[in-house]
Amino acid sequence: MGEKRKYMRFNLFVDAVCRTGNGMLKKMKINNFSKEGVGVISSDALKEGEDVEIEMMIPGDNVPVLFQGKVAWANIANANGRAAQGGVRFKKISNEDKGRILEYIYQNWIVPIEPGVK
Repeated sequence: MGEKRKYMRFNLFVDAVCRTGNGMLKKMKINNFSKEGVGVISSDALKEGEDVEIEMMIPGDNVPVLFQGKVAWANIANANGRAAQGGVRFKKISNEDKGRILEYIYQNWIVPIEPGVK
């Protein structure tokens, strides 16, 4: 089975809050970022096709990144403690906020190696 993804994913582990269409708030983690959307992990499952608003915090930045999206896929948490996962496709996100996310990713992508450490 081949890879379905059209765009490269960047690992990104940041806190976020999701507001669903019925106004419920769900805490989650964003675990990856691509041109089209984000991957999420949560103790509360999302519903495929649901419109959501997500507010995520970039470490070291005091202004949240806000975007609107649609849940592209979702699975539910299970009894073995596995968290719910899903993917949210961007519907509306500013170029400025995309740039802030990418800047954070790039700053943390290549970690300098201490002299004498191999």
